[in-house]
Amino acid sequence: MKKLVVIITFIILALLIIIGLIFYPKYIDNKNKDILYNEISLVNDYFLDKRDFSAIENHLKKDVTKGKMVILEISLENYISDLLVNYNKLKENTKEEKILINNLNSDLEKKLENKKDKTKEIKNELDMVINKKDSYYKDNEYIDLYKDLVSNIHINYDNIINDFNNSIDSKMESIKFLNSNKNWKIDNEKIVFIKRNTYNAYSKLNNNTFEYGLIKDTTGPVIMANNITVIKGNKINLNDKIKCQDNIDDIVDCKIEGSYDFNKVGTYSIKISSKDYNGNLTSKTIKLTVKEEKKNQYYIEVIRNQNVVIVYGLDESNNYTKIVKVFLCSVGKENSKTPTGTFKTSDKSSWGWLVGNVYGQYYTRIVGSILFHSVPYYKKDKSTLEWEEYNKLGSAASKGCVRLSVRDVKWIYDNISRGTTVKIYDGNLPKGVSKPSGIKINSDSPNKGWDPTDPDKKNPWR
Repeated sequence: MKKLVVIITFIILALLIIIGLIFYPKYIDNKNKDILYNEISLVNDYFLDKRDFSAIENHLKKDVTKGKMVILEISLENYISDLLVNYNKLKENTKEEKILINNLNSDLEKKLENKKDKTKEIKNELDMVINKKDSYYKDNEYIDLYKDLVSNIHINYDNIINDFNNSIDSKMESIKFLNSNKNWKIDNEKIVFIKRNTYNAYSKLNNNTFEYGLIKDTTGPVIMANNITVIKGNKINLNDKIKCQDNIDDIVDCKIEGSYDFNKVGTYSIKISSKDYNGNLTSKTIKLTVKEEKKNQYYIEVIRNQNVVIVYGLDESNNYTKIVKVFLCSVGKENSKTPTGTFKTSDKSSWGWLVGNVYGQYYTRIVGSILFHSVPYYKKDKSTLEWEEYNKLGSAASKGCVRLSVRDVKWIYDNISRGTTVKIYDGNLPKGVSKPSGIKINSDSPNKGWDPTDPDKKNPWR
């Protein structure tokens, strides 16, 4: 009995094995078919009817965010995040920018349309492999083939997304360029540039798919030049005074013709011409006048080591040879020397605040903080003279300025015009010139607070 049970059990197991061997492959095959077709359907869903941004966005929310097709998910998320932000930002903008972005989606539509055919090819090829009955194909080989095919889809789709994003970046770069430069306009839905340099810069952007061109140039350059007057002997560069500019080409060359001599008084005719990139020519004639310098009436020398100021006037030949005045002065002491060199006088004032919180009368500026001025006063009061300093006239005593008596410094204040040349140097007195003698104030004098040379009517020395 036990043997019979064993035999029957064995026979049943054998039959089950035989049945399994017969039907299990078909079961597995059908199950894998279902899996494959589900996957193919999912792939198709991603590539069919993606005509606008909102459809892709909705599909992304429904499927991609659930974790399916991770590689494609990343591609779509990047695509949506980059593209939708830019598109939504621009789509409400001006007519010009709408024209610039009206083809942003066309390339993507074409490429996704091609994907329909690609996914059909994949489906057909998989069907062919799955339906093969011969033993050439090993179990699950079609699974590997499917993975390869889908992987190729992913790679190819990523390339599409990357290419399209690059295209968007390029278009955005163009729009940013145009927004930053106002030398363009829309003419019959074509970008035209007013200036050539802007046109050239735009044409050098990485990838421009928009139609663009340069406005036809029919106007010659503008010549910016007026009549010029120079002092005899002063050579100037005419190119610094003359500019040629074109409304499209910006700066263009100026051609300057005419003979002239900066060392000869006279009026010369100068012809200026300029041609732009398109051959438009403009010309203009100006006058160049060379004249004698109108010299200041006086010229001053400060002989520093002598503590003497000499004022020269013009002679019959318009040269400074006539000695008009010789003044006694005090220049800077050793630690605060009066600078040597040639300078031009500038501003003046009847009173001035000086270094050391003291005041000086009738200052005339030589250069910087270096002035002609009187001997200092303790207050802005003519009766508060530093009489000890006054007795130092004729020797170095100042902080760097040139001190003089009130009589002498007032003469400079009254007679020396702005721009008068002052030369400060060390040397000998000119032939026939003697150093003036100075007035000394006695310490016991009741008038010592006043400069003896001050012409003020209240001066007790008078």
